[in-house]
Amino acid sequence: MTFKHLAISATLAMGLTAQGAAAETKWDLSTAWGDKNFHAQSAIKFADAVRAATDGSVDITVHLSGEIGVKITEKLAAVETGIVQMADMLLFLQAGEAPFLGIDTLPYLIQGQDEMETWLEVAGPTYDAIFEKHNQKVLYYVPWPSPGIYTKDAVISADDIAGQRIRAFNATSFEFLEKLGAAPVELPFGELAAAVAAGTVDGASTSTSTGVNSKLYQFTSHFNPLNWSMSPDAVTVNLDAWNALSDEEREIIEDLASLMQPGFWAVSAAEDTSKTEVLKENGMTINAADDSMTEKMAEAGKEMWEAFFEKVPEAKAVVDEYAEKVGK
Repeated sequence: MTFKHLAISATLAMGLTAQGAAAETKWDLSTAWGDKNFHAQSAIKFADAVRAATDGSVDITVHLSGEIGVKITEKLAAVETGIVQMADMLLFLQAGEAPFLGIDTLPYLIQGQDEMETWLEVAGPTYDAIFEKHNQKVLYYVPWPSPGIYTKDAVISADDIAGQRIRAFNATSFEFLEKLGAAPVELPFGELAAAVAAGTVDGASTSTSTGVNSKLYQFTSHFNPLNWSMSPDAVTVNLDAWNALSDEEREIIEDLASLMQPGFWAVSAAEDTSKTEVLKENGMTINAADDSMTEKMAEAGKEMWEAFFEKVPEAKAVVDEYAEKVGK
């Protein structure tokens, strides 16, 4: 067994911390998330593992909550230009630089981690080409939990959602909720709890994590995990910085990314499960969509796929191949 494999095995099995060797390469990794967020925690674990496996020759510092001054929508550009060597970025927030990256927000496209895995297999080469064009490469992906809706009254059928004033979290969710028959609302997230409490809105669309963190259970009684989409974060590295490493360092880092990614996905799944339990413990009723709702979601989602293809024509072939694989 080589030193590299011994180092990786020791790092993953026993969580070794960095050795005392002086770092030859120092990288900054920018994430928009705070220290309690599972994406940020995964990035820190990855940085620690790289430091240990390379005996300190590659030293990655993770900067939380935008503390290094890189905006959440500017991660792709920041890595491209070398402002930071690495970033943990939510892909759809980089769509201003690369429109294809907004595709994961499309409703009914990616539902759950199994479909996300298939999606990345099919769309991976397209993503690789986009990131290479922007002078970087992806080391690993981690999905977010899927969004659902928090409401005062149960929303199970297509009829139940009609007219519901639900806060949307982006333009795509606004359009989707509108197609479902709801009356979506644009509202700064900081004003959401007060608006629900005051009755200005009936609920919100967001994940279990955000719902718990925002204590939406204080103002709503029902949660339906509609699971209409799934979006990934990607951790990327600047190609100039990457190519400056030795062959052995690059191989170590790529092996670590491959070995650690499944664990990061498991953490994401556990996040959703644990936060659902917190919602239940705080009196929330968890509902499930009936056939009328799922049929409406599929119809609305595919309409939005077609509109996306008009703006990003190259997406159609990717989605067609993927849809055939997952039976959509």
